Amino acid sequence: MRTKSAAALAVAVLMLGAAVGGCAEQSDKGPSGSSAKHTKSHREAEDKPDSRVVEDDDDHTVLELSDGRQVSLRFTRRGLEARHRDASDDAWSARKEVYETGTKPCHGIRAKAYRDTVWLTAGFGTYCRDGEEPQEVIAAVATGDLSSWTTSTTKHSLVWPKARIRDGGARVDFVRRSWLMTTTLTWRKGSGFAGVATEYKPIHPWFVGRWRATDGSQQLTFHQVEPGRFARVVIESLTGPRCKGSAIVTGIDQYDLSMSNFKLDQGTRTVNCPPEELKYSFDVKSSDGPLRLRKIGNHPKTVLTYERAG
Repeated sequence: MRTKSAAALAVAVLMLGAAVGGCAEQSDKGPSGSSAKHTKSHREAEDKPDSRVVEDDDDHTVLELSDGRQVSLRFTRRGLEARHRDASDDAWSARKEVYETGTKPCHGIRAKAYRDTVWLTAGFGTYCRDGEEPQEVIAAVATGDLSSWTTSTTKHSLVWPKARIRDGGARVDFVRRSWLMTTTLTWRKGSGFAGVATEYKPIHPWFVGRWRATDGSQQLTFHQVEPGRFARVVIESLTGPRCKGSAIVTGIDQYDLSMSNFKLDQGTRTVNCPPEELKYSFDVKSSDGPLRLRKIGNHPKTVLTYERAG
């Protein structure tokens, strides 16, 4: 069966990319060297779309702007094309190619406008209409006389679920949120699209810092998220064979962390260096601990207990 979970694949791709970049640098700094403030992000003012959809199906969308102009967007055998017409004119403009590809389109074109700024998102994939994830995803913006479109393409990702318009139509943010991160692709009038920016969800500040196992076997150092990187933990053995490495950590809820993508830096893997992924989690219930490594499942149990060491 060819159908997959698009959401799961998108998270896996993002996790892998973050792991490649996030594990390149290792540090033993404590909370003063790597912790980020656990604060709420400032929400910028938005302009609400003032367009309306007058026609819509899997292959074609017609959008009416606030000034009465209409924009027609259609999938073709070669990709996606656009044309427009004035409120008082029955004649459509010449067809304009927005995006060219030999890959089949997904279901539907999402489009909205604010004043004279029009934006759209769409996806393409060989088996997209059978339920598989897109292979190509586009975001596109046209403004002014709508004669030209600026397009950005991403590979193997979900179609951008929403766009936010700001600065009177001079800026469009295409935003995708998950429980792990917020990914934003920004278009600005005059400069076009910038690179995709990813903001990772911070771990709870109670975790950040150095912890020593009460049996003396190992030490953990949790580092808060940094720009463009997940939070991470450095695991180091203190007794027995040498083992030191790091992994990504992400919050299951306010107090629990799961670990993934462990990278061994020194020595050899030993017992609990690392704990087996998906079978163990870390939890802490207060600012001074204790921190516990717990085996999860039908019969959860504490495997190691740690005290704060810095």
